[in-house]
Formats: sequence, C-alpha cells, structure tokens
Amino acid sequence: MQIKDKVIILTGGANGFGAALARRFVNEGARIIIGDIDRKAGEELVTELNQNNEVIALFIFCDVTNFDHLSQLFDTAQNAFGGVDIVCNNAGIGKINEFHDQTNDWVKTIDVNLNAVIKGTQLGIQYLKKRGGGVIINTASMSAFYPMSYAPIYSTTKRAVVGFTHSLRDLKDTDKIRINAVAPSFFDSNLTQMILKSEKHGQVVKNFGIVPIDDVIDAFIKIIQDDKLAGETIAVTTNDKSKIISKSPL
Repeated sequence: MQIKDKVIILTGGANGFGAALARRFVNEGARIIIGDIDRKAGEELVTELNQNNEVIALFIFCDVTNFDHLSQLFDTAQNAFGGVDIVCNNAGIGKINEFHDQTNDWVKTIDVNLNAVIKGTQLGIQYLKKRGGGVIINTASMSAFYPMSYAPIYSTTKRAVVGFTHSLRDLKDTDKIRINAVAPSFFDSNLTQMILKSEKHGQVVKNFGIVPIDDVIDAFIKIIQDDKLAGETIAVTTNDKSKIISKSPL
C-alpha cells in the first residue's frame, strides 16, 4: 500500500512523536484525522499542515478512554474524506511506579494503552471493511519483551498489545486488513525524559540508548508499504532500525 491519497486516523498525534508522524504522513501525500487531548497543540499542528489552504488535516479533541470520542474520529474521517484506509492507535501514557505507589493510577494506564487500542482496532476493522481492506498499526514498546520493574503496568499493557495484534493476523486473508505493531526502545518521549531524571532508573535509558524518532516513523512506513506484514511486531532499537521480532508461526 502506498500512503499518497490515503486517509489516516492517528491518536496521540498532537505532540512529540505523534506530531512528527503526522507531518511525515502529510509529506507522503496522505489526509489525516488527528485525535488528542491537547487541543491547543493539535489545532496549531493542523494549521501548520493545512498551510497551503487545502484541508488535508483535521484535529478532533479525543480522550481515547471515551469510546464515543474514538467513534467521532472515524465518523469525521468518513464525512470529511470519504472513509478510512489506515489507523494508528498511538496514544499512550506511562509513569514511574504507577503500581508501586499504592494508588489506582494504573487503571488509567490500562484504559489508554490497551483498552483504547482494542476499541480503536475494533472501529478500524469496521471502517476498513468498507474500503475493501487497509492497515492498522498499534504502538507497543520494547518493554513488552524487556519488562520494566519500575513500570510493570505499562510493560504489561505493551505486552498485551503485541499479543492482541498477533491474534488478528488472519484478517489479512479474510478481510484484506493487515494489523501490526511497532515496538520502539527508548526514544524522545515524556516517559523517557521522566526515567532519565530518575537517579535510580536513568542509567537504564543510557545503557539502551535513545532511538531516533525518524527510525520509529520509518517502521510505521514499512508496515504500511509491505503488504506481506500481518500480525507482526517491528522492533526499533539502537542495534536494529527495523526488525520483526514476533514472527507468525502459521
């Protein structure tokens, strides 16, 4: 699949990596619906992306834990651009000691990192069937394979995303829908900066190294363009820019 002229839904797309991914998609010729809770940053981003007076990007305030908000992303894509071709379930959160601090903050981590991915995928399948197929990409993490002791719930959600993605591999054959995941190591994100500031855990990031954001974006592009990939997870590390690490056995 080529990206040009495709319609993409991207959650968590107003800042940082998500915004960089949105810019790359638009540069490749796509139209995009960006969902995020940061209204100011999201509106500024679409103003930048639409600078040639052509509406190719729309921002929708979206709390991914609210399934009505998620549905609105898809309805907007359908009404504004005629449908959906690619879905990127990218929104995610994480914090140090989200389990060990004896609060219930970990519930929201599951809601954002896993439940919203499941619902976004469910909606994606519904809308992609109308187009005769498409691509869904779920953002995982290398913590799915190297769990972080200081963020066990975050690691658990990312491992679940990998398993969930892998379980849907047969949709490639039944509905021409390819669902894959990207699992980056540490890259410039709020969670990485939080860990770096920790005297106790910062060395972990330094040992693994920081992955360039462009390498993570390239993994998304590879998944979209490689029609053979289905149910796989692409690892992005300082050692390998793009490596399949959960190859389907069937």
